[in-house]
Parts: sequence; structure tokens; C-alpha cells
Amino acid sequence: MRRSPATIADYSAGAVSDAALNVAASRSLEALGDACHREIGRLIGSPTVGLYLLDRDKPYLFYSKQAPDGFIQEYSAEFDKYDPLLAYICEKGQPVDGSTLVGAAGWQSCNNFELLRRWGFVHCMAGPLRVDNRVVGVVYTANQGEVGAYASPAVDSMQILCRAGSLALTTMVETGRLNGAPPAWISQSGAASHSEYASLANASALNQLPTRSREVALLLCHGQSNKEIARALGISAYTVKDHIGSLCQKLHAHNRTELVQRLLTTH
Repeated sequence: MRRSPATIADYSAGAVSDAALNVAASRSLEALGDACHREIGRLIGSPTVGLYLLDRDKPYLFYSKQAPDGFIQEYSAEFDKYDPLLAYICEKGQPVDGSTLVGAAGWQSCNNFELLRRWGFVHCMAGPLRVDNRVVGVVYTANQGEVGAYASPAVDSMQILCRAGSLALTTMVETGRLNGAPPAWISQSGAASHSEYASLANASALNQLPTRSREVALLLCHGQSNKEIARALGISAYTVKDHIGSLCQKLHAHNRTELVQRLLTTH
């Protein structure tokens, strides 16, 4: 007998409100991912969760839980080509589940959903993350095993959680707490114009730097370590160290703390 996620989920008003508050309280991308994973699992009964930022319309995975590594790599490759859920969310700005979007026949024939089935997933759902009323990210969830399609209360709960996630993400943008986000997304999201780092984005010294040095400087000012900067930019930690050394020379800073101070105050 097939069972619906609703049989293990809690759609009560109190549960949804508590979940939304927990997600909205997230103050980092990692905390947002953990909160979404925890509350989607508790409310909707859907354990696999992935969160993406849209870096110039290209999905950038910054969090996943209970998804096999091989699946993430294969799905991301397909995701980069075309994803009907992402296309719908960017156009409509509303959560949607796969089977409702494409219908039973489409579910059987769509490449993305065929890939999901190969990895044991039977249904998926996604919702938007917004900043300044723009879709800048996506929350995905999927379930495995003998379960039915997502019920309407699940989609409604997803919408509330995505709104809470959007509030948390907006707060991160406004306060510059964006460790783990790609540099282009930080700029695109409006972080520089909304946060205490506005002086950095407009600093004449920064504008005169080569692109890579500018990216290193921006991530440095967001509190990231050399290893974190290297991982975000796809370069070695030694290269990051060289960039920081060069920046210190240019701005006459004796250490990274003084460098950050100069970057934030130089106009």
C-alpha cells in the first residue's frame, strides 16, 4: 500500500509557525540549510534537501543533505541544461512539485525526473528564495520509497518555509553574512548596496584591482579564511595568500585585519 508523506508530516498551524520561525532565524547559509532540512523533514516528511543560489541564472549548490554524492553531480550536470521546476519558479515565483507541474505523462518522460527515479527518488518539489522581490535561490526536496505525490498542504508549507528562508537570506545580505556564496552572487544579490560593505563595493582602491584580487578582497571582508576563499574561487590557498600579500602591499596594511579595515574605509 502506498503511503503519502502527509501520514508522517505535521501540517498543523502551530507546527508550521514554529518551523517558519526557526528557518527565519537562520543567520548563515549553512544554518539556513540545516533549518530547511530539519523543518521540511518534520513538516513534510521529505528528508532529502538541497539549496541553490542562482549565480547569473546558473544554479550554485551551497547545501545538500541526505543526497548521494553521485546523484548531486549527475543532477547538477542535467540541472545546468534545463530544469522545469527552476524555469517555473523563476517565472511564477511559486513553489511547485514535479508531478503537478508536468503531469503523470510528463513525469515519466522528463529527463530530470527520469534521473531522479534512477537514484530511487519518486517525487520532488521546489520553492523560491527571494531578495528584494527577486528569485535568487531555490530550495529543493525529494522523497524516496513507496510514497505518494506531495499533497496540497505540503506545497503550502513549502511556500511558508521559503518565505521564511527569504527573510533569513535578506537579513544575511543586509548584514554581509554570506560565507559560502559565490562572489558574483554576492554582487548580484545586492549585498554590497544593502550592507555595511557598501563602502567596499564603491571603494576606488577596490575598483582598480584585477578581478580575481577584487573577489579575494570581497570574500576576505566577509570573514572567510584562506581555505574558504580558495574553495569558493576554485584556486589554491597559496594563491589566495599571494593575493592577500599583494593587497597588503597596495594598501600599506601590515596584516589581514588591518587590510580589511583599510578595504572597508578606503574611498
